[in-house]
Amino acid sequence: MKNSKAARKYNLALYDTALELKSVEAVKKDFIDIRNSIANSRELSNFLATPVISLEKKAGALKALFEGKINELTYRFISFLCGKKRIDILSQVIEDYLNLVNEKQYIVLASVRTAVEISDKEKAALSEKLKTFAGKNVTATFTVDPSIRGGFIAKINDRIIDASISRQLELLKEKFSQGSFNN
Repeated sequence: MKNSKAARKYNLALYDTALELKSVEAVKKDFIDIRNSIANSRELSNFLATPVISLEKKAGALKALFEGKINELTYRFISFLCGKKRIDILSQVIEDYLNLVNEKQYIVLASVRTAVEISDKEKAALSEKLKTFAGKNVTATFTVDPSIRGGFIAKINDRIIDASISRQLELLKEKFSQGSFNN
């Protein structure tokens, strides 16, 4: 909990600065790339998480990895975290920044599972319907899950929209078993 409060405090300052410099999206892209680098490299993840490795070594490694390859503001912010001895919360800071940007831009994230791969046009149409449902802009990630047989299942925050064939068959079965099936 304490780390999430610290992450938010740092990110509010970062966001305001990024907004002034018109770098909000550049920092967001950098943080997504850095998050992916950490997630895809067990060595980097362990290196950053290990408390016995000195802060100087971590700062040097991050400098070698990212200096000149990411937005200057992003790099200065990571250096700032090193200087404040808070590089241990980098992953939390990244996730919080991405959430903060979404909050400020009224974007909610949705994960959508479909029975088959759908076209970009269908994805856009489904995202638009989800936008109506959520009352905010929706950024959706799509995955294929053949077990749902047809239709889709969308999750937005803690809400689930189950428009799968499996669910429709369950509902039909319930109606038949209750004897309340008319027409």
